[in-house]
Amino acid sequence: MPPARGAPARRLLLLLAALAGTLLIYYFHPGRTVSLSDLNGVAEAARARDEQHFSPAENLEQLDHERLERARHTIDIAMYAFTDRYLAEELVTIARRGVRIRIYRDRQQYEEEQRNARERNRPSTSEMLRGESNIQLRIKAAHELMHLKAYLVDGRLLRDGSANWSSSGLKRQDNNLHFTADPAQVRVFQQEFEQMWNRPDNEKAQ
Repeated sequence: MPPARGAPARRLLLLLAALAGTLLIYYFHPGRTVSLSDLNGVAEAARARDEQHFSPAENLEQLDHERLERARHTIDIAMYAFTDRYLAEELVTIARRGVRIRIYRDRQQYEEEQRNARERNRPSTSEMLRGESNIQLRIKAAHELMHLKAYLVDGRLLRDGSANWSSSGLKRQDNNLHFTADPAQVRVFQQEFEQMWNRPDNEKAQ
C-alpha cells in the first residue's frame, strides 16, 4: 500500500486550524469589542510566529521600532540596559496615542544610566519618559540583577534575545532578537512579568 503522502499537509492544516481557533476564541469572546487594528494585529502575530535576527548584520534597533509601533493597547517591557534615545522617543509617541506601557528595570543599570546622564548634562532615557501618564516605571530592589531584554506587545507578540536597548547593542555588537507569537511562550512571559512587576520591594519610579 503506498504511503500517505498527504499526511504532512493534513498535519499542517490541523495546526493552522488550531491556531485560528485559538485566535477566534480570544478575540471574539463575549464583551470584547474587536477593531480593525485588532484584526491587523492577529495577522501580524501570525506572520511573526517565530523570527530570529542578528546584529551587526541587521539593524535590530529598527526592527524593535517597527514592532513597538504596531502596539494598539499595551506594551510590557523588561529591559536591563536602556540608553537608546530613538526608542525612548518612540515610546513617548506610542504612549501619547493611548497605549499603556509598563517598564521594569534593573536597579544597578538604572542608577548607572542616571549618573552618566547627569555627568553629560542631559536627560536619561528614563527622564525622557517622565510625566507621561500612560508610562509606568518600576525598579527592582538592589539584590540580584534583572537581566531580561524582552517585551510583549498587545499580549500576543513577544520579543526576547540578548540585545539591550543601547545603540551599540542593537547595531554593532553580536546580539540576537527573537520574535514569537507562540501562545505558550507569551503566557510564560506574561506570568513572569506580573510576578516581577508586583514585587513588594520594587521602587515605583513613575
